[in-house]
Amino acid sequence: MQDHSAQSNQLKSKFARRSLVGFLAFAAVGVSLAACSSTVSSAGAGSPVPVTMQFNYLKNVQFAGSLVALDKGLYAKHGIDMTLTAGGPNLSVEPVVQSGKALVGITHTATAVNAINNGADLTIIGAGYQKNPFCIVSLAGKPISSPKDLMGKKIGVSATNLPIWNAFLKANGISSTQVTTVTIDFDPTPLVSGEVDGFVGFYTNEPIILEQKGVKTQTMLLNDFGYPLLEEVYIAKTSSLKDAAKRKEIVEVMKAESEGWAQAAADPSLGAGLATNKYGKDLKLSLEQQILAATSQNGLVVSDTTKAKGLFWMSDGDIAATVKSLSLGGSKATAAMFSDDVLKDVYSK
Repeated sequence: MQDHSAQSNQLKSKFARRSLVGFLAFAAVGVSLAACSSTVSSAGAGSPVPVTMQFNYLKNVQFAGSLVALDKGLYAKHGIDMTLTAGGPNLSVEPVVQSGKALVGITHTATAVNAINNGADLTIIGAGYQKNPFCIVSLAGKPISSPKDLMGKKIGVSATNLPIWNAFLKANGISSTQVTTVTIDFDPTPLVSGEVDGFVGFYTNEPIILEQKGVKTQTMLLNDFGYPLLEEVYIAKTSSLKDAAKRKEIVEVMKAESEGWAQAAADPSLGAGLATNKYGKDLKLSLEQQILAATSQNGLVVSDTTKAKGLFWMSDGDIAATVKSLSLGGSKATAAMFSDDVLKDVYSK
């Protein structure tokens, strides 16, 4: 990256989607969501319980609600002394949670499902995104607009996104011999340099970053081509959910998460400022880009389901659609891997 180190740090941010329409829709219900979660009693008196949450990426607005919850003392309000641990393009969240180093993790659905199938004692307890944020980003001059345009192309994919990419290919009947997969980091530089023809990214992030730098792009949402998905899921050990003390800690964490995300969604500049100037300061993020990302991602966070049930809720229909998408790609998900039981406690009156 040499002279482009500052640019690459900005390029490796990750996130932003849907549009101001999504934000306004969420803001309209943000107050009621915050009120709903705040009606639940906090953890009570005594010393806060030390807890670690493992992210699957860097501390930017992808985790705006968590950053707000930490900064505003919402975890502490619920009796939790929280440590938020950043991830990266080649870090797997599942082993960290499985080992007990983190009580809760935020990860990709496909990797969580694959870990469970490989014997991990994990349960998916909520979904930060109600819609699939992944897309293929290409240059406007050489657009990839549909699956058929992928034939013969080189597509950059990070290690953690490979399960999603492979599932999408299988869902669309594309074999690995018809497209070349190139392993890259969360960095669109290879697209600009011509190393790849496109890459798997977040609709809410890389297209915005590239557009700000004068690079015109084309995006193809995986969601529009047979791959709906609940994403950015919260996971915890199944055994922890069966342990009364650990379960209580997890419920309190999710209460704080709900309240933090309600505030972050109501004011996109809040999480963006915390990511840029405090928790992700070393990333040298662009405040403007982070605000755009935070505003856009509200369209992923809110849905008719969350308006009715609360943030992170996973409806039976959405779980079924997610299971189908993953199964088409070879990941054998089942509805039993997903549970709203923690969220029922979070939003109980």
